[in-house]
Amino acid sequence: MQKYLTWGYLIVICAFLPVYMKDGYYMLGEAKGVAFMVIAGLFSLGFILVNNKEIPSKVRAEGLTDYAALFFLFSNVITFIFSSDKIVSLLGLEGWRCGFLSVLFMVISFYGFREVKMSRYVLTAALVAPLMEFVLGSLNRFGIYPVDIYGQNSSFLATIGNINWYVGFMSVFVPLGIGVGYTRRLFSRSFVLAGAYTLTGLVALLLQGSDSGLIVIAGAYLLLLFVSLEIRDGFKRFLLQLLILGLAMEIVCLLMLFVGRFYTYENSLALTIAKGHWGLVMVAAALFLYRLSRFLEEIKSKWRGKLILEVAVVLMIVGVFALILWFSDSFGLEFGNGRGVIWSISLELYKGLSPWQKMVGVGQDCFYGYAYSHPEIAEQLLNVFKGDVLTNAHCEPFTILIERGLLGLCSYLFLIGSCLYAYFQNKRKSAAIICALPVFAYFLNSLVSFSTTVSTPYMFILLGMGAHYCRENNH
Repeated sequence: MQKYLTWGYLIVICAFLPVYMKDGYYMLGEAKGVAFMVIAGLFSLGFILVNNKEIPSKVRAEGLTDYAALFFLFSNVITFIFSSDKIVSLLGLEGWRCGFLSVLFMVISFYGFREVKMSRYVLTAALVAPLMEFVLGSLNRFGIYPVDIYGQNSSFLATIGNINWYVGFMSVFVPLGIGVGYTRRLFSRSFVLAGAYTLTGLVALLLQGSDSGLIVIAGAYLLLLFVSLEIRDGFKRFLLQLLILGLAMEIVCLLMLFVGRFYTYENSLALTIAKGHWGLVMVAAALFLYRLSRFLEEIKSKWRGKLILEVAVVLMIVGVFALILWFSDSFGLEFGNGRGVIWSISLELYKGLSPWQKMVGVGQDCFYGYAYSHPEIAEQLLNVFKGDVLTNAHCEPFTILIERGLLGLCSYLFLIGSCLYAYFQNKRKSAAIICALPVFAYFLNSLVSFSTTVSTPYMFILLGMGAHYCRENNH
């Protein structure tokens, strides 16, 4: 029974939640937040009823990730008990709904997916809606709205929400496709289907317009490159995924060349790079390196392509540092569309907390209420944002630090870190890669973004799936 309950939850939350809207884009965050709480609440209730007498055994700690999940749950309970606003902390702020209940439901989903092996058919069905969101998002960027949506504008995409929500959503589902394609048998039907899915997602990610999309792409491919060091044929598999990225970049380049006048958003760094025909360079480099690695194998070179892989790792690291240096002059109060100002104000807010609040926070989703309850901070925020309200720090770890304190932040980082560590210590590499790429990419994107009910729940589902495969291998 639990298997079908979990499979059903996965399909519903992947197929229904992304497309659900109550009144178009008006109060979309509230509509999706409430919908998530209902769907996840019913799943949580079902999980408890099905495992009525086995709950203690289901949540017992059998490894590092299990201890991390319990620590994370414990820190959130403590935060809720000492929160400054119990109602907001429990139900979440209107329009966001990332309160204690939502966090609790996500943790329960972690345990639910930790217990159940996924069917490939269920996973395939769950990815249909994200694929549709990729297509809708790309069309929206050129002013095409196949679905008549009330309140449509260039800051909202593909029935998901504003650009930050959309990138958060794709930070899970695009790297997921990369991982699936990487682990399939080369040139099999599943490999081709995963490649088409990934290509569509990468095109949407390049077109969406936010620089954080580049963080998602760079993080996923950099981690994949490191993974390839220890996997047989890993470098060739990596090159094929790099080839797909190059194709996506060139498709975007051609779209901007022929229909760029209809593009509805401002250029991002990723889009600027794609428009320079660097996709063709990447395709050519991937094909050349792929053929060279095969040649080295054919002549039985002692390196077997490993030297090429190590050089590629070094070059990619150099590229990442080059990007950091490129942006170094931009770091400051104006960095990241006002994020520098937000982080500066948030730091002052944290410094003003009492010692106990610095440890446990002010309450889940209570950033807004606490900040605007202090006249000096409120006046500063209103002056900077010209009347717009600030509901989070636009950096998930920073938001957690204020809302859940140092205890909450440590438990969150411990959970992410322990899961990634367990995945790559596990001998079942395929499952580890598929789960690790979206978790890592989501975390990198969260450094300049925030938790939402259209991204974070999926990350917890993947944490649970990864934990299941680690347990399965260890038994």
